[in-house]
Amino acid sequence: MDFFTQLSRDISRGFSPELPKDLGNMDDHLDFILDKVQPYGEDIGEKEVWLSKRWKEVRDEEGFHEAILHIFNPGGEYLLTLDGNIVKGAWRQLGGDNTLIIEMSGKGELFDLCFLNPDFMILSKHGDQGRKGLRRYFCLVHEPATRGRSGDLDWRNLMERMYNVYRENSLSLWAWLFFLMAIAALIYFSLK
Repeated sequence: MDFFTQLSRDISRGFSPELPKDLGNMDDHLDFILDKVQPYGEDIGEKEVWLSKRWKEVRDEEGFHEAILHIFNPGGEYLLTLDGNIVKGAWRQLGGDNTLIIEMSGKGELFDLCFLNPDFMILSKHGDQGRKGLRRYFCLVHEPATRGRSGDLDWRNLMERMYNVYRENSLSLWAWLFFLMAIAALIYFSLK
C-alpha cells in the first residue's frame, strides 16, 4: 500500500463515526453496516472477486470453533470443508440476479447477495430466517482477511474491518478536501 493510500485511509477514519459498541449480535451489526457499505460492493456477476477463493464462515455463536471454508470454483463446483474434510456440491447463479443456489447432498438453498467485495461475501437465505430464530446472514470472509497480528480475528473485529469499507470510502473526498485546505492554510499563513 502506497503512502497516499494509507494517508487517505487514516484521514477518512479520523473523520468517520465509530461503529456503535451496543449493537448486540452479529446479525444486528450487519443490519447496521450493510446499508452503509452496499454502495461500495460488487455484483455476483463480478466472478473474479469471489470465485476460486477460500471463504471462511464466521459466526457469533458461543463455542463455534470449526474451520468451515466455502470454495466456489468455475463451472459450478462448490466445495465445503469442515476442519479439512471436503464435501462436494454445486452452485449456480439464478438468472441475472444477485442470487446463488447452493446444492449439496440432493438439497438446495437459495441465497440473496447482501454485500460482496474482495474480503467479504454476505448472503442471506431467502425467506424470513430471523423470525424462525435462525441467523439472518451467512457471513463469509476471505480467509487471509480473518487473520490479525495475533491470530484469527473474532467476529466483532471482522465487523469493525467491514465497517472500515464505509469509513475509507464515504469521507475520503471530503477528508482529502479538508486536508488540502488545511495544508493550503498552513502555507498561506507561514508565508505571511
